[in-house]
Amino acid sequence: MDNQRLFIVIAILLSVFLLWDKWTFRNAPSSNVNNVEQSSAVLINENIETASDVPNIETEAVSLDIDKNESYESHPYTNIKTDLLTVEVNHKGGAIQNAYLNTYPLELGSQEKFQLLSNKKGSVFQAQSGLASKEESLPSHLSMFSSDRSNYEMTNNELVVPFTWKSENGVEVTKTYRFKRGSYIIELDYEIINNSNNPIGTKSYVRLERDFLEQSNMMMPTFTGGIVYDKASDSVQKNKFEDWSDFDTEIDERSIGGWMAMVQQYFVAAWVPKQDEEQKYSATVVNNLYKLTDVGPQITINPGTSVTMSPQKLYIGPKEYGNVEKVATGLNYTLDYGWLDILADPLSWIIHKVNYYVNSWGWSIIIITFMIKLAFYPLSEKSYRSMAGMRKLAPRLEKIKKTYGDDKQKMGQKTMELYKKEKINPASGCLPIIVQIPVFIAFYWMLLDTVELRQMSFFYLPDLSAKDPYYILPILMGASMLFQQKLNPPPADPMQAKIMMALPFVFTIFFLWFPSGLVLYWVVNNTLSIAQQWTINKRING
Repeated sequence: MDNQRLFIVIAILLSVFLLWDKWTFRNAPSSNVNNVEQSSAVLINENIETASDVPNIETEAVSLDIDKNESYESHPYTNIKTDLLTVEVNHKGGAIQNAYLNTYPLELGSQEKFQLLSNKKGSVFQAQSGLASKEESLPSHLSMFSSDRSNYEMTNNELVVPFTWKSENGVEVTKTYRFKRGSYIIELDYEIINNSNNPIGTKSYVRLERDFLEQSNMMMPTFTGGIVYDKASDSVQKNKFEDWSDFDTEIDERSIGGWMAMVQQYFVAAWVPKQDEEQKYSATVVNNLYKLTDVGPQITINPGTSVTMSPQKLYIGPKEYGNVEKVATGLNYTLDYGWLDILADPLSWIIHKVNYYVNSWGWSIIIITFMIKLAFYPLSEKSYRSMAGMRKLAPRLEKIKKTYGDDKQKMGQKTMELYKKEKINPASGCLPIIVQIPVFIAFYWMLLDTVELRQMSFFYLPDLSAKDPYYILPILMGASMLFQQKLNPPPADPMQAKIMMALPFVFTIFFLWFPSGLVLYWVVNNTLSIAQQWTINKRING
């Protein structure tokens, strides 16, 4: 197959791929979770959840018989501020209704902090928890708790925030959140004192609940949805919000440990139960609210005794490479690199190692580009030698075309004889192109889900995860593609020649919206390719 023709096919396929991803983004359902204004009003849907939404202690199933009438009421809440998090705990249910990441601005230069959990109508994202009991004498995520204070602020290395609940028959429950300095992990435990005359059987449960999230990336949306992890088999079940119905809502299999999470680009909220206890996970969607629920093992509290239930972890924070795995085994699966994760994961490991030493994400991208180019050097050299040879043979190939143009079979025969005589394989230049396309896509996916690049500057670029505000890099990328074409033999077919000339302009338009970190990679890669190809052309052609 002609090398130029194959290159055109690959380029067109890549263009179609990018167009398809852009189309899927523009046609996704809309809801904005990021532009949430902090308000003292609690906007949790009151009637959308009723007692029937509490897991049943016997069946562990989540009832879907929920009131569809929506109303929004205010309830007291407690504000908690640590060095990394600012959270609001609603006294109804003791649920974390709002959560802000103190070290992550909503936008570059903004004083407003990024909000992950929200009680805002239209952008609901809640971390709920409660106790399920057949006797209905324990507090669920619908029960009213009380707190001695409305504000807490971390002054030491640990902050403990209790919420209390009492029943009429003498049962007392203290629901305690524990925060540690330098950590996005919130520990939750229950102390249950049974002052009644009867034993109480109960199971603790946790839930993540949110509505549909609009993708924020212009060109290639990243994975957003729910994840359930089975520790025993080291397997995950992932479902995008739009594919939520594919979740097995009738799961009756239990897992020892594991976790559940809802993820979006850069950030995640995950409930991690005690890893040596049996858990039951389920997924439902009701009234456009997507729910992940985990129910723990049953315990019994005898009259006159008290029990402190095993603590559970709630992680609310960034998907930092290497750090999420420290929270829980397998939590690195929340870093989603698409279908080329087998390539993207090693690239992510390398770029993080490089950045550890150079302390610059821009220079890390440049260095890793050199490393990728070096790895492909033997293939690239073979390709460029083939192209240089083809360019040198261009006049003789044109002569064959003029001589045997009316006899396609004869022309093909003479052409192949010329290739054989000059020891040139026209298809040898295809392999580096074929190999580098998946690497390019994998690198792209890796950069899209690397939170460390978010709002990270490099020279004039204010944010490597966002587009170039001045479009300098996309223009340089298009110019480098055009210059590269000049080093290659022109296609014999005039139509192919026109397509090749148009591709740099088409790709320049695409790259206008690409993350500048990726375009930086592409510009450096093209520059190195030009230098290598020019050197080889000079050696062969003089």
